[in-house]
Amino acid sequence: MSDTEFGEYDEQPGPSGRNGPSLYLILFLIVAVITAIFILQNGEPVATEFLWFDRTPRLWVAIVGSIGLGVVLDRLILGWWRRARKKDD
Repeated sequence: MSDTEFGEYDEQPGPSGRNGPSLYLILFLIVAVITAIFILQNGEPVATEFLWFDRTPRLWVAIVGSIGLGVVLDRLILGWWRRARKKDD
C-alpha cells in the first residue's frame, strides 16, 4: 500500500512548483477573518435615509451595502468601457 491510501499529504508540486495552499487562498482566509471581526464589533444601529426610505440597519449592514453598490457600479462602468473600446477596434 502506498502512503496516500492512508490519507497522508501527497507532496507533488503545484503548477508553480510550490507545495501548500495558494497565496489567494491565504489572502481570502485573512480577509474572511477580518470581515467576521468587523461584523461582530459593529452591531449598533445607525439611521440611514435614501429617497423616501428611512431605515435603521446595523452599521455593518450599511457599510457592506455601500461596498456592494460600489462593486456593482464598478462592474457596470468597466463593462461599458470594454464595449466602447471593442466598438472602436
